[in-house]
Amino acid sequence: AQVRRIKRLLVHEHYSSVSERNDIALLELDQPVQCSPYVQLACVPDASLRVSELTACYVSGWGSTTARSGGATDVLQEAKVRLIDVNLCNSSRWYRGAIHSHNLCAGYPQGGIDTCQGDSGGPLVCKENNADYFWL
Repeated sequence: AQVRRIKRLLVHEHYSSVSERNDIALLELDQPVQCSPYVQLACVPDASLRVSELTACYVSGWGSTTARSGGATDVLQEAKVRLIDVNLCNSSRWYRGAIHSHNLCAGYPQGGIDTCQGDSGGPLVCKENNADYFWL
């Protein structure tokens, strides 16, 4: 295992805990990590990336593994998810307009695989369709 300490935390300058807009931060570690099959780099895209065209996306976190358990897990969980059109997420059947157009919606329309309580602020990474790297 590679253990690192956070040297500096950079929270988005327009982050709002009330609206959860710009819910992203960068961590500067006290020393570099070694890439391995379990540790990979992810690129931060600019506005030109068409995120909606990426097909292999993943979420991860230490949050609850069932809606009823409420407790965190000791093991980092990951799940493959699909990006879902924000208009569908904002439909009357789902979030009724609560998802901002700058946010992404990911999971499965039928449910079952997604993030849960305790995963807020966790990463969504998507693999570039024609290459071996990920976008954060």
